[in-house]
Amino acid sequence: MRFVMRVCLSAGVRLWGICSLLLGLALPVQAQPTSVDLVTGEYPPFSSEDAPAMGVLSEVVVAAFQDQGVSAQVRFMPWQRGYMETRNGLHTGTFPYVKNEERQRDFWFSLPLYPDVVRIFVAADADPAMTWAGKAVCVPQGYNIARVAPFIESQQARMERPPDMLNCFQMLQRGRVQAVWSSEMVADFVTRDLRRDGLRFKALTLGLEYPVELYLIISRQLPQAQQWIERFNTGLTRIQKNGSYAKILARHKIQAK
Repeated sequence: MRFVMRVCLSAGVRLWGICSLLLGLALPVQAQPTSVDLVTGEYPPFSSEDAPAMGVLSEVVVAAFQDQGVSAQVRFMPWQRGYMETRNGLHTGTFPYVKNEERQRDFWFSLPLYPDVVRIFVAADADPAMTWAGKAVCVPQGYNIARVAPFIESQQARMERPPDMLNCFQMLQRGRVQAVWSSEMVADFVTRDLRRDGLRFKALTLGLEYPVELYLIISRQLPQAQQWIERFNTGLTRIQKNGSYAKILARHKIQAK
């Protein structure tokens, strides 16, 4: 390095273009760290502190990074706090999130982790033709309400926002709310114990239901954010092709789609 600098200084302007190239090649390249700090929240079966491997998508995300030689540390936080801190670049990424316009302005999105369907659920004996005025629809804090909020407003219903989805179905069982806005996978998982205690519910077709895909997201403010997304996507694609992804789903009794 010192030899290159001496030659360039003595050569003057004549060789400055070549010298600039040589100096650039001689400078050390900043490598990406070999570990990442990720945050998530309670969203079983996808992520949960009480689940094996912290949930099926926690295990998928860790495995995808591990394939790339990166150690992933997953921490649980309230959804809003984890989202804001990740957006501000305090964590490498957060998951699982669905796409919307606001998030796409602030984050890079990975390849899809898993597909699901979000819809309205009501008690099994509810009248499908019921009027919604004054009825309560439960949507946990931190969940995307863009699709359901216009329906609630137009029908003069109201929204309840407890901390998590289990609270919503407990409220449905007690009659404190008349509907829950949830994904099919989450509804099936979080109500397992409640169904043993007598909870019965059904999906209601109102034209609100829609397919979603879940993603790892990384803030655009984070240095080397795009490189991290590309590296993660490479790992995710590899574990999907070599069978590791399917084995993770099977361990969690999740059907591949």
